[in-house]
Amino acid sequence: MEIFNGVLNIINQVIIGIVSFAFAVQIIYLFLFFLPARKIAPAKTQHKFAIILSAHNEEDVIAVSLGNLRHMHYPKSLYRVFVIADNCTDRTAEIARKLGATVIERTETEKKKCNVGYAFRYAVPKVFELYPEVEAFIRIDADNILHPDYIARMNDAFDGGAQLARGYNHATNLTQNPIAGVSGLWYIRDCRFNCQARSALGIGQMMVGGGMMFSADVVRESGWTWTGTSEDAEFTMDMLLKKKKAVYVKDAIVYEDQPSTLSDLFKRNYRMGHGLFRLFFTHGIRCFLKFFVSLRYSLFDVFLSMLFMPIALLCVFWFPLYYIYLTAFHFASGGGWERGAGCAECGFFVNFAGLEFNVLVFIGWILLFAFVVPFILQAVLVYVLDRKRIGVSFWKLLPTILSFPLFMVIYALGIALGAVSRPKWKTAKRNKKYDKSFVAAMEEATGAPFLTDTEQILASVQEE
Repeated sequence: MEIFNGVLNIINQVIIGIVSFAFAVQIIYLFLFFLPARKIAPAKTQHKFAIILSAHNEEDVIAVSLGNLRHMHYPKSLYRVFVIADNCTDRTAEIARKLGATVIERTETEKKKCNVGYAFRYAVPKVFELYPEVEAFIRIDADNILHPDYIARMNDAFDGGAQLARGYNHATNLTQNPIAGVSGLWYIRDCRFNCQARSALGIGQMMVGGGMMFSADVVRESGWTWTGTSEDAEFTMDMLLKKKKAVYVKDAIVYEDQPSTLSDLFKRNYRMGHGLFRLFFTHGIRCFLKFFVSLRYSLFDVFLSMLFMPIALLCVFWFPLYYIYLTAFHFASGGGWERGAGCAECGFFVNFAGLEFNVLVFIGWILLFAFVVPFILQAVLVYVLDRKRIGVSFWKLLPTILSFPLFMVIYALGIALGAVSRPKWKTAKRNKKYDKSFVAAMEEATGAPFLTDTEQILASVQEE
C-alpha cells in the first residue's frame, strides 16, 4: 500500500502542477489590467453587414432584440437582418417578418443536427443568395441586445483589416439576483482582464457566439462548416490554425440575458462543457502542436484556455476522490483526528511553511485563500475598473461580488458532467428582466423608449 499511495501522491502532485500552471497564466493577465486595449482607428469606409440570428421558439424575446436593431447608429441601407427560424413551432418567424427581418425557415428531424452550427450551415448560403454584396457577418442570439454603436465599432475593426472580431460582453439583468449577477460579472471580468490584456499584447481572442463579427470572405467559398455544440470556439481555433486571429473591440458592447437560477446556470455550462471538452482533443491539441512549429503564441494561449476543460474534470472527480480515499485510508490504518499510527504511511498530515497541518484543515485553508478570497478580490477589482460601464452601485452589487467564486464551482461541475454525457437540445429559459441602469443607458443612446412588450414593439414599427 505504501507504494500505491506513493504513486497516487505523485499523480496528485502532477495534477496540482498542471492546474497551477493554467491558473498562473490567467493571473498574469489579471496583473496586466493596467494595459489598454489596442486602439482601433475610425473607419474610412462604411461596409455592408448581414446580422444573422438563429432562433428556436424565441417569440418571448426576439421582438426586443430585433426592435433594438432598428436604432443602430449605422445606415440602414448597409445592414440587413436575417433570422433563422430553426424548427420553430411558435410565432418567432411571424414576429421577425413583421419587424423587417428576412426569415429563413429550417426544419430538421435528425436530433444531432438540431443546433446553431447546423442552422448556420443551412442559412449562410441562402444569405449569400439573397444578399450577395455582403462584406461581413455579425452573429447574435435571440436574447442579445446590441448597443446602438455596435455595428459602427465593428465596421471600424473590419475597415482596419480585421477579419474576425468580438466585442465587450455585458448583461441586461446584472442586478436581478446574485446568480444572474455572478454570470454577467464573469463575462465582464473576462473582457476586462483577459480580452484587454490579449489585445494589448497582440494575442488572438476567443470568439463567443453573441455579437461575433467575421468577414464574409472566410465563409464565402466553403460555407459554414462548424457544426459542433461549441461551434464558435471551433470556428475560432480553425481560423487561428489558418493564421487568422480575432481582435477585441472594447467599445462594441453586446448585452445578454443571464441565467437567474442555479439550475439554468448549470445547464448552460453543461451544454458548453460538452462541446468544449471534445474540442480540446480535436482542436486544442492541434493548436498546442502547431505552436511548436510556428511559435505563434496565440496558438498556445488558446490551448491553455481549452486546457480548463480537462482541468475541470480533474477538479470535480480526481481531487474529491483522492482526498476521500486519503481520509478513509487514514482512519482504516488506525488514525484519528490526531497524529497517530498510519499517518506516516498515508501522509494524512502535511508540512507547510514549517507547520504541520491536518490534511482536511490544510485543504480548507487552501480553498479559502487560493480560491474564495482571490475570486472575490477579482470581482471587486473588475467593478472598480469598469464601474461606469457596469452602471450599478457597489452596494447593490455586493451580494454578487461575495458570491463570485460560485461561478467557477458551477462552471467546473457543468464542464465535467458535460464531458461525460450529451445534453439535449432545448430552448433556453429567458428572464425578460432588464436592469434600470441598462434601460436608462439604452434610452439615452437611442433617444427612444426601450420597449419590452412584443405587441408594443410591433405597434411602434407599424407607426413608423
